[in-house]
Amino acid sequence: MAKPRNYWVLRGMRGAAARQNLLNYYTGVSTRPSRLGTRGPRAASQTLYLQPFSIPLATDHVLRATALAPAWTTLSAIAPTQQHVTATLGSKTAVRIKSYKAPRITRVNLDPTGTVATADITKLEYMKYDNTSMSIPFGKNLVADTVAEVAAELIAAYTAAPGFAARLIPERT
Repeated sequence: MAKPRNYWVLRGMRGAAARQNLLNYYTGVSTRPSRLGTRGPRAASQTLYLQPFSIPLATDHVLRATALAPAWTTLSAIAPTQQHVTATLGSKTAVRIKSYKAPRITRVNLDPTGTVATADITKLEYMKYDNTSMSIPFGKNLVADTVAEVAAELIAAYTAAPGFAARLIPERT
């Protein structure tokens, strides 16, 4: 059976003070500070167009998806030919399917050093890594393309530089 969150703190194995701080938080005696609005405004969105993998569309139709403009600018420059997504509609017709979510590729910039931080609730020290990530949707180019093939190409391109990781968020219909 899995242990519940903060098991070691509640059992007192991380110190009596940490246990009491956690219990005070759970009972409402203490609170932690809010960090709402500390990162600045959200970046603008970029409308993108792609061919879905699991839904057959006419050749002159594309699905509309979005990404943050800074993510689109950065990631489209790394692997422009593998993404099969564009920011220009051209002569095609954009279609929106409410239940469809395009597959996304996420690139994570890994912070190798980290800094020592103190937990707001238990007051225990831990290592905080300032990893940043950005993601964009992608589509298929050829009829025979699969999500796995295109994602493998993108992951290879995004992780070519050291200090980066990439992961796939599959499409949902």
